[in-house]
Amino acid sequence: MKNKIEASLRRAAEQLPQPDFQAVADTPVRPLEVHDYITRQEPRPRRTFRPAAAVLVLCALALCLGLWAYFQYFQIYSVVDLRVNPAFAIQLDRRDRVRGVQSLTEDAGPILEGRSYRGWSLEHTVEALLGDLAAAGYLEEGVQVDVAVNSKDAEHGRALREEVEVLVEQSLSGLSAAGETADPTPAQTPAPTAPQTSDPSPVPTESTGGLLTLEEAQAVVTGRLPGAVFEEVKLDEEDGRLIYELKFWDADGLEYEAELDASTGAVLKWEQD
Repeated sequence: MKNKIEASLRRAAEQLPQPDFQAVADTPVRPLEVHDYITRQEPRPRRTFRPAAAVLVLCALALCLGLWAYFQYFQIYSVVDLRVNPAFAIQLDRRDRVRGVQSLTEDAGPILEGRSYRGWSLEHTVEALLGDLAAAGYLEEGVQVDVAVNSKDAEHGRALREEVEVLVEQSLSGLSAAGETADPTPAQTPAPTAPQTSDPSPVPTESTGGLLTLEEAQAVVTGRLPGAVFEEVKLDEEDGRLIYELKFWDADGLEYEAELDASTGAVLKWEQD
């Protein structure tokens, strides 16, 4: 029975028309208009540029950079208090650059008037403040300068306090040495002749008549602002008193003007242009 069925199927297959192979190969294939769940093919979405996403990324980067710059350059990270009779608060950023100096007592206001310490180093600021206090007569012999530091990092605050105490000690010793160099009460000194307005008076290079020499006047300035580069130094008279008028630059290129008592070396004026 089985053999008969196979023979019948073979004869039926032989009677079917045999198409040409090339004709079958050249027949175009038409895509199915309707797919079932197996043959369904969804097109892959094309990647498109999204401006909104790019703007959000740029805004996020700008925000991160802004926060980093704020914490590095603008945020008050430490505060150093200097207390004598006038008291000052020196505000520092994370890099210990001065952001500003505030008066903590009423008598400290006149000393800070007309001065800006923004961008100064801590060393130059401490020296300048102590120099102004000495010129105003607050740093008499035996006066104690108290130092207090408040920092966001306790370890950094302790190191900063030790550094400021060393700066205060060095500045006080420098001021004492400058006071010993200049004799505030010369005996039997004839009154110096006022310089002629048409001919600028020469700056003395040797100590005569109790006046500071050029080098001594410059030493007073460099004691407060190390590395100062002098542009002009001249001797002038003001209200019957001889004074030195000095113009100089600091290491950052900032220009200053100062006036010194030509006899005592006291700082009468210290301004940043």
